Amino acid sequence: MHTRQNALNKWLEEIFKDTPFTIAPLAGDASFRRYFRLHTGNTTRVIMDAPPDKETIEPFINIARLLAEKGIHAPTIHAVEYTQGFILLEDLGDDLFLNMLSSENAEGLYIQAMNTLSLIQQCPTSHLPTFDTSFMLQELSLFKEWFLEAYLGLTLTTEDTQCLKQTFEWLTQEITNQPQVFIHRDYHSRNLIVTNKAEPYALGVIDFQDAMRGPFTYDLVSLLKDCYKQWPHAKIMHWLSYFYDQLPKNADCSFADFTRAFDLCGLQRHLKVLGIFCRLHLRDHKAAYLRDLPLTLHYVNTCLSRYEALQPLAQFMREKIALPSTERVKA
Repeated sequence: MHTRQNALNKWLEEIFKDTPFTIAPLAGDASFRRYFRLHTGNTTRVIMDAPPDKETIEPFINIARLLAEKGIHAPTIHAVEYTQGFILLEDLGDDLFLNMLSSENAEGLYIQAMNTLSLIQQCPTSHLPTFDTSFMLQELSLFKEWFLEAYLGLTLTTEDTQCLKQTFEWLTQEITNQPQVFIHRDYHSRNLIVTNKAEPYALGVIDFQDAMRGPFTYDLVSLLKDCYKQWPHAKIMHWLSYFYDQLPKNADCSFADFTRAFDLCGLQRHLKVLGIFCRLHLRDHKAAYLRDLPLTLHYVNTCLSRYEALQPLAQFMREKIALPSTERVKA
C-alpha cells in the first residue's frame, strides 16, 4: 500500500509540476477501488485508485464517454495513468442522493433520477457484455454460497437445492424475455450525486463501470427498491407508473406486465445482493453492509408472496430463513 501511495504521489507531481496540492481519502465502495479528494488552489478533483491486479479502468473510461455523449453528467476524466490504474476525475461533490432526500424534495429528485435513467437506457449497447441467463445464475449462486451457507450456516437438503435450481431457472428465463437496454447495474441513491440542490434538480452519475446490456426494469428496481432506502408500496407504484408512461411507444406491454417484470428483476437483484452483503462482511471484513440485510430480505419475501410460481421458494424462506434478532426490518 505504501508503494502504491508513492506511485500515486509521483504521478500527481508530474501532472501539477510546481503547483502544491493535498489529497485526503474519501469513503470507498464495495470494490477494491480507493478514492481521494485532491485540493489545489481553489480547485478540487477526485482520484480513483484501481489496483490493476484487482480492477480494470477501461470500462469506466469507455462508459463515461458513452454517458457523456447522451448528455448524462458522468464525471469528466482529466487524466489517466493506465499502467498503475489511476484516474483524475471531476469532483461532483458530496451531496449523495440518499443524504439529500427529504419529504419535500423526494418527488422532484426521483422524477429527475427517472428522467436521467430514460437517457441512460438510450445509450448504445453493442460493445457491452450481456446480462444473460448464465450471468444471472452465477449471480444467484452468491445467495446460496454466501447468504444461506456461509452466513446463516444452513446445510441444504437435496429438496432445498432442487427448489433453488428450478426457481432460479424459471426466474432467469422470465427476465431474459424482457426488452434489452443499457443498464447501469447499480443505479441507486449512493451512486447519484445531487449537483443542483434546488429545482430544477440536476444529478451526476457514478460507479457505472459494470454496465451491461440487460432487462429494461433492472435499473428502475435498483432506484425504487433501493437496498439503502425504503419507500411505501403506494409511493413506489406511483413512480413506477411515471416511468411506464415515459417508455417508448414500441415497448408494447401493459402496466401489469411491466410491474411483474419489475418485481422479477427485483427478486433476482435482491437475492444476489443478500449474497454480496454477506461476502463483503465475511471475506472483505466490511461488516457495515449487514445493516442492509433486513430491508433486502424484506423485498425478497414481499415479491415471493405475490406470485404463484414462486411459492416453493417462499415456503423454503419461511421455514429456513431467520436473521439474527438485531437484524430486522419494518414491513
